[in-house]
Amino acid sequence: MHNGTLLFFILNTMRKLSQVLIVLCCLLGTLAFAQSPPKCNSGPKTAWVASDKLSKLLDTKGYKVRRIGDMAGCYVVVGTNEKGEEGEFFFHPLTLGIVGSRLR
Repeated sequence: MHNGTLLFFILNTMRKLSQVLIVLCCLLGTLAFAQSPPKCNSGPKTAWVASDKLSKLLDTKGYKVRRIGDMAGCYVVVGTNEKGEEGEFFFHPLTLGIVGSRLR
């Protein structure tokens, strides 16, 4: 009986440990995804819509643009969105549609 109890204890502990490891892996994967910028696959910059058009469009939507740059084939707008949230906002340079954001 002693060996059976020990075996049950070991198997139960391993099961709990594996559940904790699965949860940790999911959380780490979510954090890694949240930190990576979107990729726009937008082709050569010569085909992109001019950034001043994006700035004007965002101004009409209530954004406050501090800076526009590019990253991973997307326009990156640093500023405040129409809800007053500060962050980085990613836009596709051909469609000017929003593809992601990182709020501060």
